[in-house]
Amino acid sequence: MSTTSWQLRPTVQATRIDGGLHLRSWDTSLTLDDAPQLWRLWQLLTRRLASGRTTDDLRDLSPRPPVALALYRLADLLREHDLLVRVPEHWASTGHAHAPADACGPAPVPPPAVATWLASVATDPAASWAGIGREPVTVTGAGPAATAAIEALTAAGARVRRAATRTDPPRDAGRVTLTAGDGRAVVTGASATVGYVTPVGPGTNLRAQAGLIAERLGLGSAATAPGDPVSVVAGACAAHRLLGALAELTDPAAPTALVVRSDPLRATAHPWPPGVRSPAVDAPDRRDDTVHAGLPTSLTDPELGALPPVELDDLPQLPVGLARCRVDGVGPAGGTLVTGHGPDTSTARLHATLAAVELLSASTGGAAVLACGVDRSHAEGVLLRRLARRSVASAGVTSGEAVPPSAFDAPAARRWWRTLTRRLGVPATVHVRRLAPGAQLAVVRGPGTTDPDGWMELGWAIEATAHDAVAFAALAAVATVRWRAHRPGPPYSHGPCGASPRVSRSAAPMPHGSEREAALRRSLRTLVGAPAEPIVVTPPAPLAATLRTVGLVVLRAGDDR
Repeated sequence: MSTTSWQLRPTVQATRIDGGLHLRSWDTSLTLDDAPQLWRLWQLLTRRLASGRTTDDLRDLSPRPPVALALYRLADLLREHDLLVRVPEHWASTGHAHAPADACGPAPVPPPAVATWLASVATDPAASWAGIGREPVTVTGAGPAATAAIEALTAAGARVRRAATRTDPPRDAGRVTLTAGDGRAVVTGASATVGYVTPVGPGTNLRAQAGLIAERLGLGSAATAPGDPVSVVAGACAAHRLLGALAELTDPAAPTALVVRSDPLRATAHPWPPGVRSPAVDAPDRRDDTVHAGLPTSLTDPELGALPPVELDDLPQLPVGLARCRVDGVGPAGGTLVTGHGPDTSTARLHATLAAVELLSASTGGAAVLACGVDRSHAEGVLLRRLARRSVASAGVTSGEAVPPSAFDAPAARRWWRTLTRRLGVPATVHVRRLAPGAQLAVVRGPGTTDPDGWMELGWAIEATAHDAVAFAALAAVATVRWRAHRPGPPYSHGPCGASPRVSRSAAPMPHGSEREAALRRSLRTLVGAPAEPIVVTPPAPLAATLRTVGLVVLRAGDDR
């Protein structure tokens, strides 16, 4: 059994501060103070660790017991903050020559540069090195990107094989696939000016993902010359990504695709889901807040996004979050403006993105009422609310009963009604109408110019309870008032409701009635006579492929409503 020892990670840097010491590595830092002798202890400890120390040796770093105890406690703090790493004996031997490309197994010790890399970032450098050499890597494709990938893999000590598989030149021009023995793969492609590297994933899914990325970047069949810098960088980055996966290292840029540009030469990470996900039905909590908040970034990314960017610019973000998106090719020559709102900026960005998807889908939806959601449950909830609201409006019902005082006992209803009437000073009114068992419509009206009496609808909501409906209607009214103060004429807008996911743990209270949502949808379906299964709308390409990737769903009623 080989002997292991503790060493300082190669990336650790130390700075002497007044009365203490500041240590930092690539992903952590540690500050120790109120001990003037710390710098001298640090210098002594680094000399002791330079030759490697076993766990027992860490208790015997000095013949003087007080100094030995102080050094041991300092070393223990370094281990606790991941600044020490355990490596095999003779880990970074400078005379080691790594295994040739046709070797039958991994070399016992990595090349010096690889040893330094793994000792800097790996939890267990020896296990990571074994992972790199365990299975051969097959390189499929040709050109400068393939050459750069092979050189990088070989320099890292991996076993490399060239595939004899022929590629389809029009379809696979400039595309190179690196596949490990366990099926994990990464795909790269490049022209003279732009290239990409996919996330690491199952090889069966990556070809379609690579095709989408190439299409988004406008990559054609332009040939690249040997030594072309974009292809070289793309190939080397692909090798680095696969090596990190084989070594079980955490990729700080996952899940993203890398885009390589030539002027100036750079590689940047851009959001890209690693695989196609099928939307699940009635699973409102299957995603976490981070994924919901990241959807606008993924869909509107300037390199790989299928939608125009969602902007905040000079829009006010208090007391309610506002975001906008200008959709080109729809409506007037300058495009059509859509907005989103919510109790915070993250929620507003998400709903502005959903509004843009709805606008682009309207041309293929074949219906006046459709809805986009982060999943089928969300989309169906929004669709049924809109159908019910249109049904009430077409029946000529414009008012309801006065809101009982108990409706304002809920924190969210009280918060947003007070924001509207007190903070913004709007002399608004709110009425609630029972539409069906477990379905309440709240409508907020205030001063405006759309009605003959000088009042206009500022917001509405349909929820299972009166206080939930008042809360969402008042939130929408606040957003309308804030938008009107910014520019006249509120545009097409999308906002949260009881079917919406929770995007962030905002300090602003919002109802979360997921347990009542299923019953509300049943009541609304009966009310509007909607079929049990709405129809999924396919937006124009390439938006349709992107929505399938991230799981967004666009629905319309199953008739010509």
